[in-house]
Amino acid sequence: MAAASTLALNKQLKRELAQQAWLRENLPRSRQQQQSQRRIFVLRTQLALQLSRTVKM
Repeated sequence: MAAASTLALNKQLKRELAQQAWLRENLPRSRQQQQSQRRIFVLRTQLALQLSRTVKM
């Protein structure tokens, strides 16, 4: 499977952040919120790695 583009990662991160805001309001401290927070961390990490590779090359 090909690596996601920077644009795709940004779009997914934006969706996940909106989902996280909804979960905080409606389902605080739930398993879904914890999973969403982890997905945000993973997406931000992937995006940072991809951007750092772009700068180094």
